[in-house]
Amino acid sequence: MHFSPLWLFLLGLPLLQTPRNTAIKMTIRYGQAENSNQQTIFISGDRKRVEFRNSEGAKRPDGSMQRFYGPSLVAITRCDLGQSFELNLDSSEYTSAPYPPKPLTKEQIQARRLQVPASYRSEKPTLRIEVSTTDTGERKQMFGHIARHVLTTEKQIPLEGSHSEPHESVTDAWYIDLDQRLSCDRKWPTGHVTHAYLRAVNANHQMEKAEFVRTGEPDTGFAVRAVMTSKSSYTLPGGTKKQADVKREVTVTQLEEGPLDAALFEIPPGFKRVDHIDRNPSPPESSVPAANLWQRLKAGVARLFSR
Repeated sequence: MHFSPLWLFLLGLPLLQTPRNTAIKMTIRYGQAENSNQQTIFISGDRKRVEFRNSEGAKRPDGSMQRFYGPSLVAITRCDLGQSFELNLDSSEYTSAPYPPKPLTKEQIQARRLQVPASYRSEKPTLRIEVSTTDTGERKQMFGHIARHVLTTEKQIPLEGSHSEPHESVTDAWYIDLDQRLSCDRKWPTGHVTHAYLRAVNANHQMEKAEFVRTGEPDTGFAVRAVMTSKSSYTLPGGTKKQADVKREVTVTQLEEGPLDAALFEIPPGFKRVDHIDRNPSPPESSVPAANLWQRLKAGVARLFSR
């Protein structure tokens, strides 16, 4: 029975506040150079718009990366309507769904072959997650706000009975105080810090039980720049151990505060409502697509840009 490496995501949850009346427009870049992707976010009161494109990559014969982009997409959240919309700007189509999302029904859970809750492999912890946060004391102006320089180190340490591999990551980030939540977003307990991590479970829906050890207080602000480096080991089918070094960068390249056009949060005239829209690119069959960059990075850094 083999468990894939654990990727830890520590969520520092800020105190609940009333959403600001000031409207916000910002652009976030994931990655660098030709391997980068970006999204632009507009927030006004209880309305939000996110513009993005999915992409896939394939290596050229010379080793460089070639990217293929999907259609221009927009996600709109309207608390006043209790709805979320997703638009394909290229095909003039959109879908809609209740917001906040409704819990899955028993039939939907069974159709997705999910088991809730999953059972633990052991009653005692088989993983230790150590998280250390250090405020360097450095401060500087970024987008008209005072930014704090904070380092966070996260270690995954397998204990007796674990089937996971060691993993360590360091996040070097600059945080500002910027509330971008909507009135209808999920509410978290006031003043609490939640530990959450994503990992695979085996065919019996068993997962490892983790214990958390924290040093220092997490920064509950909004990260305008973050560089994440991680080291993890994995075992090949033949038993050989390898180490993977990964570096991710997330940067806010634009942040403006001021009035926004209300039309940004409306469905444009002429758009057709459909049950499904195409989101992903269609690279040539001869290419070998890499994992979807947008989906991977969105999950990996959600904790930094959801406060």
